[in-house]
Amino acid sequence: MLKLIPGSTLLTLSLLSPLAHAADAPAAAHYLTLYAVPGVPQDDDPYTWSTAGGKQLTKGVTKADGRAYVKVEEGEENYILKTVSMRWQLKVPAQCWLGAPDAFQQCMQLAKTTSRYDEEQDALKLAEQQKDAKMQARIAAYAVQAQANDDALAWLGRLPSSWTLEGYGKRLLGIGDKITRHIADEVKQGGPDARQFVCRAPGDYGPVPDQGAVEAWMGSPADVRKARTGPAWDGLVAAGAKGNWMARLELYYALSSANVSELSLVEQYRIVQLMEWLHKKKVGGLYSYFSAAIPVAPGGNHSAAWRRQDQVFLYSAMFGDYDQQFRMGNVLLRETDPTLVEAGKAMQACSQAAMPHRR
Repeated sequence: MLKLIPGSTLLTLSLLSPLAHAADAPAAAHYLTLYAVPGVPQDDDPYTWSTAGGKQLTKGVTKADGRAYVKVEEGEENYILKTVSMRWQLKVPAQCWLGAPDAFQQCMQLAKTTSRYDEEQDALKLAEQQKDAKMQARIAAYAVQAQANDDALAWLGRLPSSWTLEGYGKRLLGIGDKITRHIADEVKQGGPDARQFVCRAPGDYGPVPDQGAVEAWMGSPADVRKARTGPAWDGLVAAGAKGNWMARLELYYALSSANVSELSLVEQYRIVQLMEWLHKKKVGGLYSYFSAAIPVAPGGNHSAAWRRQDQVFLYSAMFGDYDQQFRMGNVLLRETDPTLVEAGKAMQACSQAAMPHRR
């Protein structure tokens, strides 16, 4: 690793005439000689020579003589020399480029030396500080929004007055554990019997006021649903406020599928509240969506995990998950048992009747 030690410099600054090493040197024959250890030039070391403002002037790789070729930038005194491991900040007054070779090293001034590792660590530290400051701003905004309780999903109920990672994580993990236990208790080994499927309309599972708004949302293009703004979103929110269980399920889908960095802390808490409400009502779509989001444990039996997930999907389909009714219907259509094939057809017909506008 290249170092610069006061009193015993491992970076030698040299200035040669344009004729020196003409075969290897560029037209501007100024160069610095880099040493890995005293008396041993640094070989095969990539370098760049730039102005302090970031304009790159030369770059190359040192050879056996350890030379890093440089050039002057008119009107510039401050330069940066970088290698793989080190960074030197140099001040080079204009007369240094014109003076005698033996005076050049004394003329050039070393302003600062840092290792590239230190630079990377400083950059990481700064990024962490900026991240922390941004998070503190988000927490402050959350406190204001929670107090006002006037966001689009305020009808879900009041939020904790302050946001902490511990408090949020405890509540999120709490509902996650409840859902996991419910799936384990309800979906027994072997899964449900698809032949027992009975088609039910959305209204049979719970209130569906403003169902037209839900269908309009389902029929909206993907980019509209991703944006979560506009008439279709507003209609979905209004239907959810009136207790439409399908609207609340769609709101959960929309928020939980978004990149978490795009969500406010209030929206992240609203996801938890939606999960709690959907679990209380035992809405099938919650369980299939939650199960699909759980990664298979490293080293686990992937085939067994997939089979188990399909059992959860089938359970959800039996209890009003119209998306899974269509999906599992396709699976059942490939069975050899005629009764299972008929169940698959019934599931798909039920799904299409309940969600004619699903894209």
